[in-house]
Amino acid sequence: MPGALHDIHALPPAEHERLAHTVMRRQARLSLRVASIFILLILGLPLFNYFLPDLANRNVGGFTLSWLFLGVLFYPITWLLSGYFIRESDRIEAECADWRAVLGVEAGEPLEPRGVGEVKPAFIATDEGAAR
Repeated sequence: MPGALHDIHALPPAEHERLAHTVMRRQARLSLRVASIFILLILGLPLFNYFLPDLANRNVGGFTLSWLFLGVLFYPITWLLSGYFIRESDRIEAECADWRAVLGVEAGEPLEPRGVGEVKPAFIATDEGAAR
């Protein structure tokens, strides 16, 4: 894919649109993958308790297996899923950053609106006025 990023200047508008849709599809697939794992975990526990009550009530480390998952393991699993999502999302955006910058320049639009760097919070403006 890095070779394709260098040829972006020669791409017609239809190709630029195709690239944007590709990124959106990749982000959507990532979101669906992570959400489906999360939903499987959320819905799997009640099903596990219902269909395998003997196994769900087995003691492991002072907890029943259900409570071990729900009270102890659920949070680290959620953190791992969140970390995976952020890492993969950043990777997708980093791969596409070059062509996004080119698209903005070719369209005559800056990636950041004019004047954004000049905006100051209200408390700074009032402090400057009070100092005078």
